[in-house]
Amino acid sequence: MGVVMARRLRSAALAAVLVLGVTAANAASSVNPQTGTDSHLPVPRFVSLKAEGVNGRRGPGLDHKIDWIYERAGLPLQVTGESGPWRRVRDPGGAQVWIHKMNLEERRTAMIQAQGDIPLRQRPSENARPVAVLAPGVIGGFTGCDGEWRRITIGGRVGWAPKEALWGAESCADL
Repeated sequence: MGVVMARRLRSAALAAVLVLGVTAANAASSVNPQTGTDSHLPVPRFVSLKAEGVNGRRGPGLDHKIDWIYERAGLPLQVTGESGPWRRVRDPGGAQVWIHKMNLEERRTAMIQAQGDIPLRQRPSENARPVAVLAPGVIGGFTGCDGEWRRITIGGRVGWAPKEALWGAESCADL
């Protein structure tokens, strides 16, 4: 009975060490983002769609079924994985597909994802003068950050929008 109890205690201790090790590894990976195996860039990261008519496939390769055909050049996408020249991306609607890297560009964009129109403000402040009003679905260049505000360029206008009204502008790390 003593030998069996000692083995159980050792097994329990080993299991506790393994759980602590996995927890520490997960914490480290959330602090230090992973890098893509092929691009050596951070994953996840945001990119934009280079052209209209881009196929989003179920897997990384031309032999995989096309799930989506993206028709909005500049659409912000989040790279969530890599396989050779293919990038797994998440779109603003939450769909994940594979797109060839030649159809993506590193230029950052953001999409208005608020419930209604939002003002594009002259400065990063609720009290700043509006320079435009942006409707949901509008896409613009994402060029800067100031706290919870994001600098957006749309149709020759430059201004600031609140981060929570945008998709693709969560992080400022790679601007």
